[in-house]
Amino acid sequence: MTISPLQVAPDASGPLTHGFLLVEPTTLAHAPELAALDMRPCTPRMLAHREELMPRLVDIAALDDEARTLATAYWVAETHIERPPVVCAWLDSEATADAICEHLARNLVGPGADGNPAFWRYYDPRVLSLMLAVLDSTQQRALFGPIQAWQFAWAGYRWRVSRPGAGAANADQQSGWPRPEQWPRINCSEAADRVLRRLPAMSAEQAAQFPIALDRVFNEATLSGHAMDVDVLVEYASQHLRHDLARDAETLGSKP
Repeated sequence: MTISPLQVAPDASGPLTHGFLLVEPTTLAHAPELAALDMRPCTPRMLAHREELMPRLVDIAALDDEARTLATAYWVAETHIERPPVVCAWLDSEATADAICEHLARNLVGPGADGNPAFWRYYDPRVLSLMLAVLDSTQQRALFGPIQAWQFAWAGYRWRVSRPGAGAANADQQSGWPRPEQWPRINCSEAADRVLRRLPAMSAEQAAQFPIALDRVFNEATLSGHAMDVDVLVEYASQHLRHDLARDAETLGSKP
């Protein structure tokens, strides 16, 4: 079995005191109080004219106690709220807010599957969860850069992913960017989210392995000719993974 990088994050014992929240501006209407906090846009130079659409960083240490409590409440709520994510991640890093913004922005734009510039929303939990099953450890390390650990809410749990390796990470954007042959797998993130919503709730152990299982089934679908249409792909994957989850439940139930 492939080892998943996903580890269940410990429950918060109180308001966040350090690190950074990564916020999706296009869904901030769901969190109007959060929108009042000071945020820094993570904007690539070539998208300066669309800054309002770029992810935003909240420096927890720079907030007062009331704002920290508010930010923490929205972060904790992401685990169980049924809507597109607003707070996409909590980032643990000793780097400055400016350094984190610069690093995140550097990895938002690059060559897509067809070689043309693409905007990659890798920070969205629905994309990140599948991406972690596709990118190798060297790519993940470069993508994390100065971020030591990345937490995000997905599939009913809050996950922690530590930056692979030790010491300073390579800041070269190209090292963390998907290779051409990886794009078809990463581009299945929308289908992956639809499959997840069709299936019953999973245990933490099942959910941690689920992105790897999704990637495997999507590859099988491609080889068998079921990946030409997204609806067909979602149906194919849902049937296979529902069967796998039921089999796992039977196996666990039969153990003394």
